[in-house]
Amino acid sequence: MSKRILLPSFSALIVAAGSCAHAQTVTLFGNSTPLTAVDPDTNAVTLGLKFYSTQAGSISGIRFYRAARNSSGYRVKLFTGSGTLVGQASATTDTCTIPCWEQINFPAPVSIAANTSYIAAYYTSNGRYPDDTNGLAAGKKSNSLIAPASANVGGNGVYTYSTGFPNQSWQASNYWVDVAFTPSAPSLLMSFNPPTPKIPADAPAGTVVSTVNVTWSDGSPFTGSIAFGPPSGNDGGKFAFSGHDIVVNATGPGIGADGGSVQKVTVQAQQ
Repeated sequence: MSKRILLPSFSALIVAAGSCAHAQTVTLFGNSTPLTAVDPDTNAVTLGLKFYSTQAGSISGIRFYRAARNSSGYRVKLFTGSGTLVGQASATTDTCTIPCWEQINFPAPVSIAANTSYIAAYYTSNGRYPDDTNGLAAGKKSNSLIAPASANVGGNGVYTYSTGFPNQSWQASNYWVDVAFTPSAPSLLMSFNPPTPKIPADAPAGTVVSTVNVTWSDGSPFTGSIAFGPPSGNDGGKFAFSGHDIVVNATGPGIGADGGSVQKVTVQAQQ
């Protein structure tokens, strides 16, 4: 006799009560301030920071600490690690009351990939920037944002005495450049354990053949419960196995959820 599997007393569509925390904008340095707030250098310069995120998301703008005014304003740029410009914006004057963290936003948020190197930078025509020597010797981490240790990436922070790509470094100096980053909404991951279950020919009704594991891609905690939606089609919400692979019946609902940390659902054989 052929067998199918059924989630007893329920139907096939997995849903959830509860949700992941909404994505919030994060930065590397927050409201921290430099030890050396104003370097005496008055040359026009572009200052930058190498960074990456362990999560995909978007950069709404570049932040940078200033304790000296610049009446000519600033330009901000976002580069890939190899120097391709992917975002830029400008302001004609200071955006806050000095000393402060300036922030200049892009016309539209710039998407970035996970675990991919970028450089956030700003240009000032009058120098007088923060400069903490060895401030990035150990790097910096905040949430999913990471500024690598200087020695691990050929120098961090970076600068150039031009409006171009900052590719020089000096003694792991932190020039206090930062980003406003919003991670993408995490995706839901579902897997089966064992990954390729089947129902043995002699399995009695009620035999556990697999568990469904549900996790958020970013590991966010879940404070809810998984439930089951109403049946659909003529299969009464049953799932079928084809060989060793799980196949959702074409006439039935698919599998979906809005759940979080690891949840397990028992799947049983039914004659």
